This record gives sequence, C-alpha cells and structure tokens, in this order.
Amino acid sequence: MIKISKLKKCIIGIRHIVKILIILVVAIILILGIIKITHKQTYSVSLNGEVIGYTQDKVALQKRINDYINSGNGENIAFVEVNEMPEYEVCLLKNGIETNDQEIFDKVTSSGTTYYKYYAVTEENEEKAYVKEFADAESIVNQLKEKKSTNSDKLGIVEKYSTTPAEYKTIETAVSELYKEKKVVVAKNTTKPKAQYTGPSVKTDLGISLVKPVSGVISSRFGIRSRDNHKGLDIAAPKGTAIKAAASGTVIFSGYGANGNGYSGYGNTVAIKSNSSVTILYAHCTSLYVKKGQTVSQGEVIASVGSTGISTGNHLHFEIRYNGKAIDPQNYIY
Repeated sequence: MIKISKLKKCIIGIRHIVKILIILVVAIILILGIIKITHKQTYSVSLNGEVIGYTQDKVALQKRINDYINSGNGENIAFVEVNEMPEYEVCLLKNGIETNDQEIFDKVTSSGTTYYKYYAVTEENEEKAYVKEFADAESIVNQLKEKKSTNSDKLGIVEKYSTTPAEYKTIETAVSELYKEKKVVVAKNTTKPKAQYTGPSVKTDLGISLVKPVSGVISSRFGIRSRDNHKGLDIAAPKGTAIKAAASGTVIFSGYGANGNGYSGYGNTVAIKSNSSVTILYAHCTSLYVKKGQTVSQGEVIASVGSTGISTGNHLHFEIRYNGKAIDPQNYIY
C-alpha cells in the first residue's frame, strides 16, 4: 500500500508539472503573437556608437552607401572617402515608428571627402592643360603631333586626383595654347651644332617579331633628354591598363627594381629574355602577373600600368636590350 501511495503522488506531481509547462508555452506563444502584431523585425543603425536610425533592408542601404563611395553622384568623381561606416544590429521596432534610410544615408555620407579624377597634358613634366577624359588628352597630344608642333616629343599625359575639380579646357583651346611653331634662325657662322644621340641609325635584326605591349600616348622617347639618356620608350596609359608581352620568352626578373638587381629606379619590373641576344623590360608597373622562370607567350598579359619607382605619372617604360645594350624600340614598333 505504501508503494502504491508513493506512485500516485509521483503521477500527481508530474501532472502538475505538465500543466505548468503547458501554461508557460501558451503564455510564450501569446506574448510572441502580441509582439509580432505590435512590432516588426528591423535593424538599428549606429554611427560612432550612436544610433542614428532604423532600416528594414540593411543590404540595400549598405549597397547604396558603397555605390556612393565608389562613384559619388556627380561628373568625373573618382571616389568618396567616408570616415566612418555604419554598424547594424537586429532589433524589434514598434509598428508606429518608421524606418529612415534616407536620413541614415545623408548622415553617413555628409562627412565624406570627394575626389575628382581628370587628366593633365604635360610639357616636360609641367602640367599645361586639364581635361575630363583620357581620350581628350590623347586627342590633344595627337593633334599637336599632326601639326608638327616643336614640343610634340615633350608632351605627356598624367592621371590626376584632387578634392576640387580642375579648370577644364576644350580640346581646341588646349591645342591652340600648346602649339609651338618651328622658328627659322639664320645661322651666323658655318659651325654645325653637335648632334644629339637618338639611337642607332642601322636597324638591328632582333630575330623576333613584336606586338604593342600597351595602347597609349608616347610621353617620352628613346635617347638624350634634358635630364638623362632615356634607355626606353614611355607610353602613357591609365593605371591598371593591361600590359602584354611584346614577344614570347622566359621571365628572368619579376619584382621591384633596386641597385642589387640592376633595375634601380624602375619600380615593379618584368624582364623577359626572348632569345640569346634580346631582353625586353616592362617597368613602373602597378601589378606583376608572372614569376621568374615562367615561359610567356606573345600577347600574354604579364603586368599592369602604374607609376612605381622613379616615375612622374602612370605609364609603361618599354625597353629593348640587344646583347645588353639598350636600343631604340621605335625602330621596331610604334
């Protein structure tokens, strides 16, 4: 009888516990139902630790902010530098309170610094005219060459970034202002001026064919310049432009130029040996895509245009060495 009495007590206790659990579950369901009716799941948005609003779609809001950072909302804007980015946290918002995506966007972007992208046409590295597009700068340089302006071999193009837009010029105005006509000077004596070295007069047979490594404007040619003896050909192009191998061969150097490796001042450089006599250099790159010992094919992308090392703007320094001696690339290409 004692055992039966204890069993009954256990059963009764279990029933009480089950009833309490059922009541709790029902209460929780009711509470959740009430919350669902009176609240909505959303995200609180904080900036510098302070809640600045609420958004229903954090993905869409952040994408809008990222798009603004990448391109701004005006002409010729390269990017916008925003100091602080928002943080998101899931929360429940009463139905009467509205989300404020536009206000959040305005607060996040209000402290941003806008950077404008444009191009400078240079003469002996001095900036002379500013235009919005690289194609406009290229047109100015090409027109001056067609007009045989005496400064055409001293012109270049530099990609610029600034927090204020430049005073842009039309192509016609820039060409007119930069054009220099050849002056005829009457000689006072018969002494001939000393000729400047501009490369070998006889074209050496390299034993290979070449393709253009990059499309762009020649900003500096081979030979003696005002400051040095230029051993290659500079082709101006926007940063990141793909550089292709002018000829097939084996990579004998891929890295940053220094005194110890023979490429001091060249910045990020790729050197490709095409045969026993010919080595071709690609210098001032922003990125290198091949490694020493790798075999590359003609036309294969090996690097991208940059301005590393001793450089005044984004361009490719293209250099051909025949038996270790630099020769004029324009005897073979461009």
